[in-house]
Amino acid sequence: MNSPQQDDLQTPGLQPRRWMARLCLRLLQRLRPREAGMLFEDLQVLHAGPDPRMGAYALEFNNPQALCFLIDAYPTLQQVFARYPRMGSIRFLDIGPAFGASAGLLSQMHRSHFLGPRLEVEVMDILDTRQAFIELSYPRVRFLHGDVRDLPPQAVWDVVYCSNVIEHLDDPRVFIGQLLRHTRGQAVFLAPYREEPPLSLDHRLQITKEIFEGFEGFRVETMRVFNSASWPTTAEGVERQQILVVLAATDR
Repeated sequence: MNSPQQDDLQTPGLQPRRWMARLCLRLLQRLRPREAGMLFEDLQVLHAGPDPRMGAYALEFNNPQALCFLIDAYPTLQQVFARYPRMGSIRFLDIGPAFGASAGLLSQMHRSHFLGPRLEVEVMDILDTRQAFIELSYPRVRFLHGDVRDLPPQAVWDVVYCSNVIEHLDDPRVFIGQLLRHTRGQAVFLAPYREEPPLSLDHRLQITKEIFEGFEGFRVETMRVFNSASWPTTAEGVERQQILVVLAATDR
């Protein structure tokens, strides 16, 4: 039986790529740590799309906002994770992940059992334009390209996280219902709460508490409205808030 290294050498096209990777690594070792870090950011920008402004937007605006939303939600997520065996694993899905910063941080924090159950983190998006950026930046996150409506019945996650997505939909209740069919434990949602018109760009409607109520097989376990640094008062002085909701399967 061949060793894994021998199998790699026999895979067509793999040996040149491995040689090139080793060469790049040797070159990087000649850089100072800060220089290597800045080079990595340049790679992120390149992998965010053909327009470098998209990569700059991801690093300077979108990712910081996503991480701040995660900080808002993390105490609640900790309470959810604590219900699972500490030495077990949780299959976790971030749906509509933007550039993957939240999933990436969770995949690092819960890569072992030090903070509780280990997370098997996946992200899912109907577009694949950010896949390269996410796979480069967060190699422990698995990217799934698809639509929740097309998922097979056996595709199920323990915990689903959905941050600032449903306000972009014409009928968020339909989307939530579809998502719950693939949730065996808890679904955690963040969204703008009763956003004052005119709504932000690409937002379709106001999100109210009633949107999350009345789903068969699930109960509203947590519902909290709060202020967030990632969703601040507008330049016109209009105060904005977020709502955090946990829907839990009633058979757990």
